[in-house]
Amino acid sequence: MKSGKYRINKVLYGVFFIIILPALLWLWSVYTNPLIQMPAIQSSFWGPALFIAGLLLMLWGMYAIVRYGNGLPMNAYPPAKLVKQGPYRLMYHPIYYGFGILLIGASIYFGSVSGIWLVTPVTILGMMALVWGYERIQLQKRFPEYESPVFFSLPANVNKKAFWNHRVIAFVLPAFFWITGNALSLLLYDDHISISKQVGIVEYLPFSGEISWLLLLLFLAIPFLRLSQSDLRDWTISSLVAIFLIFMTAVLLPKVGIRYFLNDDAVMGKEGVFMIQLPYFKLLTFHGCLILLLGRIFARSLFRLSLFIWSITLILFVNMLSLSQWPLLNMVSSLIMYLIIIRRNVIWEKLRLVAERIANSWKEWVIGPVRIINHGFYVGVAAFLGVVLSGWLVGSQYVWAIVVFGLVVIVFSALWAQFIEGSEKLKRPYGYYGALVGIIFSSIVVGLMGYDVWVIIGVISVFMPWMQAIGRLRCLINGCCHGSVTNKEALGIRYFHPRSRVCGLSDMKGELLHPTPLYAIVWLFMVGLVLLVLWFRQVSYPMIFGLYLILSGIGRFVEEAYRGEVQTPIVFGLRLYQWTAVVSVMVGAFMTTLKVNRLELEPIYELDILYAGLVLGFFTFLAMGVDFPKSNLRFSRLV
Repeated sequence: MKSGKYRINKVLYGVFFIIILPALLWLWSVYTNPLIQMPAIQSSFWGPALFIAGLLLMLWGMYAIVRYGNGLPMNAYPPAKLVKQGPYRLMYHPIYYGFGILLIGASIYFGSVSGIWLVTPVTILGMMALVWGYERIQLQKRFPEYESPVFFSLPANVNKKAFWNHRVIAFVLPAFFWITGNALSLLLYDDHISISKQVGIVEYLPFSGEISWLLLLLFLAIPFLRLSQSDLRDWTISSLVAIFLIFMTAVLLPKVGIRYFLNDDAVMGKEGVFMIQLPYFKLLTFHGCLILLLGRIFARSLFRLSLFIWSITLILFVNMLSLSQWPLLNMVSSLIMYLIIIRRNVIWEKLRLVAERIANSWKEWVIGPVRIINHGFYVGVAAFLGVVLSGWLVGSQYVWAIVVFGLVVIVFSALWAQFIEGSEKLKRPYGYYGALVGIIFSSIVVGLMGYDVWVIIGVISVFMPWMQAIGRLRCLINGCCHGSVTNKEALGIRYFHPRSRVCGLSDMKGELLHPTPLYAIVWLFMVGLVLLVLWFRQVSYPMIFGLYLILSGIGRFVEEAYRGEVQTPIVFGLRLYQWTAVVSVMVGAFMTTLKVNRLELEPIYELDILYAGLVLGFFTFLAMGVDFPKSNLRFSRLV
């Protein structure tokens, strides 16, 4: 009986991922396609070619698991053996790579705007979250040799001689994403040049201009430099980060990027199809950062010529800057980004130490039956800033509705956590997903008050990530949302304060734990930047709300995998909040399909914005930072 049920579960699992999930992604692209104001890419050659290549890679990976792993390609029912044959000799997780390439090919063949700019990127992020939030952890437990090097793995962080595959990777990865990112960025600038919404032909013609040729030669020279594995690893990661920032700047801020990207002699092809030439690379914001990184890696290799190379690099850098309209701005922004990238490990260490200091900074003041806890100030400030910043976007005419919305959300956050985590030790916990449930009831309330609900939801979605990020400082002090044990000194933090949940509830005092609140702060900060830019680009309110749910859900899925709270139940191999994160992503995808026109807001700025911020901030402070330590009633004690 059990064996039969086991087989049925496998069949249902396979049907979902092979049939139902692709069908849902197709429906999602169909319903959101009219709502995405981005150019499409259509090709009857490259679309099918990428589709077939992705499909073959998927099938090859599936065959390798069945043939060598004595199992099926299902992460819920993993094979008995670790597979290192076939495509697994070349890369980790080839099935996911294949599916991503397949989606890109299908989107290009059908000319799907949503497929290229929404569905495929979100699906790729989802696959990455599944790997980092589940599969990688399980494989490391079952097979210690899982992360042994493969052909396309990054060079190790060791001062040893680099092999030829390391040199190939150090050239191919940055060069591929550099060229691809630039080509995609060109499609975004139809406010500067007339690009038809169907870009059918993309031609890469030879580089024009000495600077572009020199850039290409510098890239091509990377594999031939005398560099160690750690040098190549650092270059590859640094350059990919820089290219990602360049591309995201182009996507989110095209009016900034266009000033540095195209030739003035761009021409239109026949029938309104834009014939894209590989551009004469005028400087996009942060592009100079890539030039400095190239100079840095050359200086490491050519020791005697390092000063010469640096001089040439800086001259090149300044010359490129002189082509832009804002040379000083671009010089400063590129230098700042360069310093952040090369000092990323130092920056992380500073953040980690600050997080550990905050985690052990509990202070309380008892006045009669009342206790005031210092972590309440963080969430109070977060709520205040959320209202004030929202008022900046929508004006004082909406701020009191935002306050009411926030009050209802906080109440439901407490009710949710009381149901999930409430106990003798936790009389008044709070839960993020209860807040999301509270949005439904908050929307009803503000709707009855006569406000446009979508305006409220949209503007709150913009700043909610930053409010959550500040609120995670409370989590650090309170010890909630804490991580599981890690053996990496450069990664973890330790809790010592007896009031922390880590010491009192989880009994992990002094152990090295993943700083999961810090992980969340970094992710949510970036999500907030993206959503703020989308607001100014006039993206619809449901799309902003949907992307907030999707991006925060993806981040939460990974974060939960590294949490160590003993009171969180495990359901079907995943932590409860990983399942709620999956639901968040699904609800977010549905929200993006809703068509709601943006209102032409004329914000009115009055002192009501500050008063409203103070009201919600003070209520939030009372709810999450003030309790009654001698009482044993429900909702009386925070610890």
